[in-house]
Order: sequence, then structure tokens, then C-alpha cells
Amino acid sequence: MELIDYSQDARGNPCADASDGIMYVITELAQYSLKDYLSLRRDQRKNISLDAVKNISKAIIMVVAGLHAKGFVHLDLKPENLMMFNGRLKLIDVDGCVRADSDVSIQDSSISFSPCYCAPEWARFLTEESESKIVARPHLDVWSIGMTLCELAILDPILKPTYANFLRNGHSHREAGFLFMDWLGSIKKAPLPKHIEGHDPEFFRMVTENLLVCDFKIRKTLCQCMDDVYFQNDGSSALGKPSAKGETEPSKLGRGGSSHLPEEVVERKVRNRLEDLSSNAPVHQGTLWKLNNNGKIEDATHWLKRDMWVACNGSLCYFSIKENRRLVLVDASRLVAAKIEACEQSAYEFSFQISATSDEHESDINLVFAAESAEEFQKWTSSLTSVANMDAVMQTMRLGGEMAAELKTFRLTVKNRRMKVIDDEKDQFAAIFKAKLWKVKAEGDRTKEGDWFEREMWISKNGSLVYWSKKEDRDLIYYTSDDMARARFTLIPKEASFKPWAFQVQLPPNGDVEFAPGEFAAETEAMRECWLEEFNKLQTLT
Repeated sequence: MELIDYSQDARGNPCADASDGIMYVITELAQYSLKDYLSLRRDQRKNISLDAVKNISKAIIMVVAGLHAKGFVHLDLKPENLMMFNGRLKLIDVDGCVRADSDVSIQDSSISFSPCYCAPEWARFLTEESESKIVARPHLDVWSIGMTLCELAILDPILKPTYANFLRNGHSHREAGFLFMDWLGSIKKAPLPKHIEGHDPEFFRMVTENLLVCDFKIRKTLCQCMDDVYFQNDGSSALGKPSAKGETEPSKLGRGGSSHLPEEVVERKVRNRLEDLSSNAPVHQGTLWKLNNNGKIEDATHWLKRDMWVACNGSLCYFSIKENRRLVLVDASRLVAAKIEACEQSAYEFSFQISATSDEHESDINLVFAAESAEEFQKWTSSLTSVANMDAVMQTMRLGGEMAAELKTFRLTVKNRRMKVIDDEKDQFAAIFKAKLWKVKAEGDRTKEGDWFEREMWISKNGSLVYWSKKEDRDLIYYTSDDMARARFTLIPKEASFKPWAFQVQLPPNGDVEFAPGEFAAETEAMRECWLEEFNKLQTLT
């Protein structure tokens, strides 16, 4: 960023301001971030052109390569930290950079990072007890650049669905973050959805062969990446290039340069810095009117008033008067990517709808609510939109004593249990028992044939229940090893289910909030016994 002015004495030397004793630094003001731009495109459902993806990718690589050339590593690269200043793309938050080849300790509270963008080796540094320090080298940033570039293709963080699955069944954002990093540290191949390859095969090849290489020893440098054939002969003369001083000029991607950004104004969103993700307090709570299923939105008699809240993990919960207990209406993993939109022609003025397409067999979400005032409408829609966008997940996390203590607890519970499951933690999500299971879709009726669907599921080496998602084109964790260790497994009588060999998986309450049980069915009675035997093995190891 350009330095405009700063507090100085009569000789022009930097000093505290004479009036209040505070040192002031004034810099140029950015118009918006790359994250804001991607959000706008996503909301408009407008993909970025292939040429624009290439040019922006090159600009980002050049900017960070310049940082590396000066001997620094950023450690928190993501779209939010790439800003547009009068048509020039610039990297911010460089005050947190560290010298290349310097040691970083988990106790160092000056270091920040973002889970969905950090490299596998950084994740292992946090979750493995033997990794108390890590050497800050450019390859950590290279992975983050790869994750950022993939967002240009799909307009969303590519690991968001995986992270969201760790929020299932009541995990806090902090715990979900640790579980996510434990998973990330174990991967052997970057989990890119196939539609990135469909977007542009050459872009996919460039990213997977250069940037998103799990083994950091063979991951390319950014300078090597620039030699890739993908970037050759692209005709983007307006992009950054080394100056005579060896510095990298920012690329001109906005008005006044080779414009690949939208002509409409991009709204800059306020950055919420270092949110405390460890609190169990609700994000928002209050009273909402809820439209009955299949109710008429204009008929006030089809609405019920409920006490509701957005839990700390992002789930939408309510108090059931009928059952006299707190229940989850929609868990956080299903709210991810949901659309929160105002409703018209409603019986209540401040109405909004939550809608989302679910996995190929699950029911889509289509819920309508109404707040009691314009102020409450704003609070509810803002909180739910934040959950849908996973804003809290994308927040920066900070190292330091508190995180070190929490990670130690995590290792003693989850990690120790996994060591008992299997000594070799390589490929820890690989199957040790796999078979077909029937499952009742969310909010389905187990007595109805149409509410059952079949999935291939497996128990992994580390004790998780895993399945393949066609929608996300990747393996997803349905229950973590911790879930499986705490769950209660119950047989369902034949006469109470359309599928004869059914059973329930019931997790314990999260505080005073209870969860609907997962309902499954094996293909035969013998296979159901096999599943239950495997489940019981996991619980005897705790």
C-alpha cells in the first residue's frame, strides 16, 4: 500500500502525535477485496471468463512472488487479503509476515492463519504432538495461492463443504477447525472437485502440478509456476512485471487497466478481525414466526411462533413446546451456501426464506420465517447469511497460549483415540469396513419407501463414518470418530420401518440441544450385525 502520511516531529522523523501521544500512519484506502469481487459474482451467478481467470491468477502469483523475492512469507494468503486500489491488485496484512527460514512456534501469538487456505504441512504442525515448531518457507504460501486461484473458477472456497461437514452434530467452530486441520494434514492428494477441471483443463493441470501438491518438497515455487505453459502467450501485457529495481508492479485489473472486473460497483464489506470462535453463546436468538410445511404464505393461520436461535456452530435451533426440549431444525452443514432472501406477499411484513439444494438424495431446504420488526429482520438475515457464507470459518485464527492449550486437549481426546484404532495414521480416512447402507433422508419418514436412499459408506481407519458425495464429488465425513465413540446404536423393529434391518445412531445432546437420530438400514440382518459389531469396536476403544 502507498504511505500517504504519518505522525512526525519538526524534523520530519516518525514519532507519536503531540496532541494525544499516539503514532498515526495514513495509507491509501482500498476499494474492495478479491473476496468482495468473488461474492458479487457468486450472487450474480456470473462466472469469471477463462482469460480473466488466467490474468488474475498471474497477477496474484506475481504479487506474492515479489514478497518471496524480498525474503518474506505471508502465512495468511486468501482472497480477503488481496485488495483493489484504484485498479491495482495489492497484498495486505503484510505486517504479519515473517522472515523466510525463520522458526514459528505454536505459542507465537503474532502469527495468524485461515484453516481453509493453510497447507497440509501447516495443519500437521498444529495437530501433531511431535511438531512444536515449523520453518516458515514460501511453499506454505504456494498452497494458499492454489486454494485462492481455485476460487476464481468456482467462486467459493473449495474446501468449504468439507469444513461444513465437521460442523455437523454440534461441533463448535473451534473444534470443527481442529478436526478439519487433522483431516487436511492427512490428505495425499488435493481434493479438487471435478467441475474445476471442467472449467478449464489447462488451469486444473497448472494448479495440481504446481501449487496444490501435497508433498511440499516437490511443490513448485511461484517463479517456477510462472514458467508453466498455461501462462505463456496470454497477451496480458497489463499484468504485473518486474521493474528495473527487481520489484513487482501490481497488476492493473480494474478501471484504467486491462479490466476483468465487473463494471458495476463492488461493495466493500467490513472485515471482522480475529473473532473469538471458542464461545458457546448463540450467534443470535429471539422469536420468529415460522410458516408450516406446505402452508400458504399469505394466510396468517398457517404460521407458528417459535423461540429460535442460531447456535455457536451455525445450526438453526428451536424450542419444541410439543416435545418440551431444544432441537436442531437445520444443522450448519446444510445451511452452507443457502440463500437468505426477503419474501413478498406474506401475511407478515418482515418475512424471509431460507432455500438450498441438498445432496442428491436429501430433501432441499425451503423454509419461511418472519421477524417481529425491521431491526430483528436485519439481525436474523445477517446472522443466517454469515452462516451460509461461513464467514466465521473464513476468519483468521491466531496462534498463542490459548490455542496451544486447546490443541493439547484435542490431541489427548480425539488423536489418542485414533491411535488406539490403528497405529499407522497414513491415509487415516481409508476404509477398514465398507458396505452399502440405506439411509432415511433428512426429515424423512422411515415407514415410506420413497424416503430411503442407498449409499456406499465405510468406517475409516481413524473411526469416522465416511461416504462419497456425488454433489460435492468427494469423500465427506458423516460422523467423526468422536461422534462414533459417543453415539448410541439402537435396533429399529421390522414393523416400525419400511426397511427391515434398520437401526438408529443417536448422538448425545450438545449442551441442552438434542439432535434427530440418523436412521440407517443394512441389506441383510447379518450385515446389520456386522455394522453394529464394527460400531461397538469403536466404543470399546475409548
